[in-house]
Amino acid sequence: MSIKTWFLTTFRESFLYHYTSLEFRAKVFALIIAPSYEDTKEHDCKLLKEIAADVYEGDKHRQDVFVNIIKEYITIILKNPSVAYDEIVKEINRNVKTDKKLSKKINTEHLKRFLKTDISEDRRLLQQRIFEFLEEQSKTA
Repeated sequence: MSIKTWFLTTFRESFLYHYTSLEFRAKVFALIIAPSYEDTKEHDCKLLKEIAADVYEGDKHRQDVFVNIIKEYITIILKNPSVAYDEIVKEINRNVKTDKKLSKKINTEHLKRFLKTDISEDRRLLQQRIFEFLEEQSKTA
């Protein structure tokens, strides 16, 4: 990670233009990726970079910050899943209710690429329920 990327990630609230939108997207991706992350980490990281390049085309630093923030949220989720999932789901729900434009930031086609079938049934069901929740949120606008 470059110094500039670290700096922008760490101080995103002060130095990143529209950081709330980026933060919202990061939470969405972290929710869908976390259930399978330990098993598919390398694949998911590669896929994340591709999607970041698509979403933030032409802005390499924003792409890198986006991926780093997603990894931060995944770490938070994996450390305390019972609390973190609930809190992030509530935040996403609250954010979409207060700002309908955020629902357009939920790209279900991107999210579908992270759905796994080769993980335990519990984690697969969790991932499917999260996807269904995010899909509903994307229709809120």
